[in-house]
This record gives sequence, structure tokens and C-alpha cells, in this order.
Amino acid sequence: MLKVMIFIISIFSVSAGYCAESKTERTQKQAELDGICEEARQRALLPTKKKIYQECLNKKIKGESECAQDADSYNGNRGAAAPLYYDLPECEAAFKFRKAYRNTD
Repeated sequence: MLKVMIFIISIFSVSAGYCAESKTERTQKQAELDGICEEARQRALLPTKKKIYQECLNKKIKGESECAQDADSYNGNRGAAAPLYYDLPECEAAFKFRKAYRNTD
């Protein structure tokens, strides 16, 4: 009986370790996909950021560094609407991966 209990406990310990490792791998993969998404979004936002910078300089209210800061901080937020460019394939892949593992833990 004692041998059976030790065997069951050892199997449980191994499977618990596998789940923890699996969760860590998913977390790392999600971070990687999120980073790829954000890089793609920043590339897509670059023309708008350049426009914001140029418009700021043309107004001559702020200096170059303040205009650059304004442009760099633009993240595609649109008030009540969803931020821009989360519909890029890289972002959709990150969302799909997150959604696939949302309720597994």
C-alpha cells in the first residue's frame, strides 16, 4: 500500500512539474509574440509619428525635443475606439495564441 502511495505521489509531482514548465513556456512564447506585434505596430505608426513631428515643428510652439517626444509617445490610441494596427497579422497571431490558452490554467 505504501509503495502504491509513493508511486502516485511521484507521478503527481512529475505531472505538476510538467504543467509548470508548460505554463512558463507559454508565457515566454506569449511575450515573444507580443513583442513581434508591437514591433510591427511601431513600424506601421512611423509615418504618423513623422507627420506629428513635422506638424509640431510647423506650429513653432514647441522645440524640436518636445516635438520629438510628442511624436515618439504617440501609440495609435483613438479615444473610445481600439488603438490602431492591432489587426496586423503579427498582432492577430499573438491574440490567437493568448486566446487559445486563456482558460487552461
